[in-house]
Amino acid sequence: MSFKEFIKSRKKKAILFFLAGFFSGGILYYLCQKPAGEALAHMEENMLLWAMEEQDFVQALLFVLWERGKVFSVLWLAGYTKIYKFYIRAFIMFTGLQSGFLLTFFVMLRGTKGILFWLVTGVPHLFFLIPLYIYSFYRILERRREKQMPAVIVILLVFVLSCVLEARINVPLVQWMYRS
Repeated sequence: MSFKEFIKSRKKKAILFFLAGFFSGGILYYLCQKPAGEALAHMEENMLLWAMEEQDFVQALLFVLWERGKVFSVLWLAGYTKIYKFYIRAFIMFTGLQSGFLLTFFVMLRGTKGILFWLVTGVPHLFFLIPLYIYSFYRILERRREKQMPAVIVILLVFVLSCVLEARINVPLVQWMYRS
């Protein structure tokens, strides 16, 4: 199956898993708002303190590489196990859950301006990470995990590029949003 056919055949299911996670994340935030109110307030306070600090690019890049690299490595490691289909579905749902939780968090704290905060947290690195994850799902689900050096190099380059963009553009952009 080609990559284009793969996307066409699995698009609806992936969107449903993401949306199930997305709405669950919003509901989870709403339900946890009172019981976890202190922790959520602490999270907002930490974001404000973080926004006021000057960030070193290399330090931010290493942090982003570590955080994104863990997720990406576990995805590929799970791809070589028998649970790879379950893991990909859980990964998509968890991504939706995170997204829904963050959107609700920002909207409840900042009103409609929270939507802008939520969008800024994903710009520009997600423009590279989302296609990279979709391509990884294709390679894993279609059992195309053979070591083709050009594909591995492209995957790694796009991954590093997304991390560089997150450290160089996203971190200052989020800080700027919090300061203004």
